[in-house]
Formats: sequence, structure tokens, C-alpha cells
Amino acid sequence: MLTPRELHRLLDELAHRRVLSVYLDTRVTDPAMRDAWRPTLQAGLREARARITDAAERAHFDRAAASLHDPFPAPGGLWGAPGWVAFVTAEGRRYVAELPVRPTTLVAWRDGPVIAPYLRALKQHRPVIVGLVDSRSARLHRYAQGELELVEELSVPREEPAGVERLTGPAASAISAPVARGAVGTDVAQRRRRAAFERLAASLATRIGQLAGTAGWVLIGGTPEWARLAGAALPRHLDGRALVSATLDHDAPADEIARAAKRAATQLRGEHGRRLLGQLLDRAGGHGRAAVGVPAVQRALRTHAVDLLLLSPGFIHAHERDAEDLVRAALAGGADVEVPSGHAAEQLDRVTDGIAARLRFAIEEPGLPREHAPRPRFAPSRPTLQRAGAGVDARGGSG
Repeated sequence: MLTPRELHRLLDELAHRRVLSVYLDTRVTDPAMRDAWRPTLQAGLREARARITDAAERAHFDRAAASLHDPFPAPGGLWGAPGWVAFVTAEGRRYVAELPVRPTTLVAWRDGPVIAPYLRALKQHRPVIVGLVDSRSARLHRYAQGELELVEELSVPREEPAGVERLTGPAASAISAPVARGAVGTDVAQRRRRAAFERLAASLATRIGQLAGTAGWVLIGGTPEWARLAGAALPRHLDGRALVSATLDHDAPADEIARAAKRAATQLRGEHGRRLLGQLLDRAGGHGRAAVGVPAVQRALRTHAVDLLLLSPGFIHAHERDAEDLVRAALAGGADVEVPSGHAAEQLDRVTDGIAARLRFAIEEPGLPREHAPRPRFAPSRPTLQRAGAGVDARGGSG
């Protein structure tokens, strides 16, 4: 998959070239239908070609389409990836790849690649950092684009030989009555064990923060008691991006870790989208620092006021050309673009007709004083995502 930076670079390189953009839904559940993409692709190419009236341009289109003959490698996995994308010019393929999500089938011939549908796939580029802990060790995995890898292992250094526990300092002089020698040793051992784990948790939190960066998700599992402590030690900048699982075992096999990471990413993405939308609607209702609907967003983009553009998958599908133009304008103005999914996408469709923007500064509605500027139809409640230390179970969330 392309990184966001690579996607922007490709858009810049091809912005003034005619590009054939193809998105195909290739996921099948019946092996007899594994080649159903072929007639779908051919039908889309015929429709796109029929809209071209210039003979020279049609010849360029034909050369681009010719490079798409048998575009797929032998299907991998069960019966292939959920989706497929190609950006092709008359000179040949510029980018061809499988997608980890199911796109709406699209064949388009226009200046520059159509990138709005690709933004959904970019969400899969954000890694999930998985930390599995017990009292003396932690294993760190990275899950991204369907692949799980072991990053490193951390452990508590052994300071004294096993079974040797001593009392020193004030605690020793405070004992004025006979106590069971075993009880004293056990208490000291537990304190040392807790202190040693806290040092491990601090190192683990620093490392997870480095691996997650500014965009990655975090899942903590392992022995429940120590997993909760490790979650509570995570840095504040990971608030809203971390979960603690009560069910993911320290010695879980790789396939189970991958499934748990995928569920955690889905849950965290959904809550992140709802939180973004709720904050945006608050800004629209209280300070005019948001735009809702196509006309308002277009005005904000023209004044370079947009800081964040939100588009629903439904809006991208229903308004392909408008969505593409809006995404390109947002990126050109230095704005971020998010395509929420699940409940957040449904809420975006219901409240804002599928498009809204967070603004860097307020803009006035033409002909309306500020007090009469339109308000969103309602401001949905925003879920409060507990910090990882609160023990949220990663089994929640929906795909």
C-alpha cells in the first residue's frame, strides 16, 4: 500500500495527466465467482470510453486500458484480496495493488488519479502496537496491513538470586514483635516484584509511545493484573488510542494476536471518528469554526480555512467527482482528510449529509450575520473513551 506521503506525491506527479483509475470489489465467497471482476471491469471500461468524444484522447484511453488485460496475480489467501486498484496512463501502469478493504467498483478517466476511494484503505496503514505482559516480561508486536511481526522483548533484570529476599533500611528496624519469617519474606518479595514491574512498565510505555508515533493504535494484553498496570503507565498522548484486553493471553498464538489487534483497531477507529464528529459539531454550533454540507465546505476550501475534512464512504460513492475535487482541494491547502466508518459514518451522513470540515478560523455565511448561521441538525453525544488503564476489553467494537 501507498503511504499518505506517497499518495500525495503520486497525485502531484499525475495531476495534469489523463489517468485511468480503476477500483474493483474482488472479494468472493464462492470459488466459482473468483473471476467475476472481469466482466465488471470490461463493462466499466466500455462506459468510460463511450464518454470520450475526442479521437486522440480515445486512443490514449485505449492504450491505458490495454495494460489492464489480466491485471490480477493468482488469487492469494482464500480467494483473493477484498479489493484492487490501478492508476494507469497511456504510457502504462503507474500503480497497481490489492486493497485491504472492499471499494465500490469505479472506472474513471480524468486528469490525475482518483484518490478519494483510496483514503479508506489508508486507515489500514496505521499500525496496532500490541504489548503482552506478565510480571517479569513484555513482548511487543506490530500489526499493520494484515501482517503481524514481533518487534522486541523486554524483561525485568534479576537483581538477586531466586529465593533470596532481605529486609534493609527502616523496614528492618520497624519490626518489634516476632513474625513468621516466611510472611516477611513474601511481603518484601511482593514489593520488590511490584517495583521491578513498574520499572519495566515505564520502559514499555516509552517504547510503545515511540512505535505508535502520532497515529498508531495500542493494545495491551497478558496477565490481567499486570496488563492493567502497564496500560495505566502509557503516556498521555496515547489517550483515546489505547485499549487493555482482559482476554488476550500473554502466550497467545500469532493468529489470535492478529485478530485481537484488528478488533482493537476497528473499535478505536470508530470511537475516534465519533469523537472527531462530535467535536466538529460543537465547533459549528458554538463558534462557527466548522462547515457542514458541500456549499459551506467549498467556501471554506476557497479561503484555505479547512484544517480537517470529513467525508463518509456513502458521500464518496454518491458524489464521485465532487468528492474527488474536494479531497484534492483539501490536500492542496494542507488539510487532513478522514473517512470515518461504522456508526461515525452513519452519523456523518445523517447529520451533515456526509461531509463536514473543521476550520482554522471562522468564515461568515454570505448574507447572514453570525447569530443566524446554520446549526447542525443535532449534536450527538460523544462517547468518552476510557484510558487504557481503565481495563476496556478489546473484544468490543464492530468491523
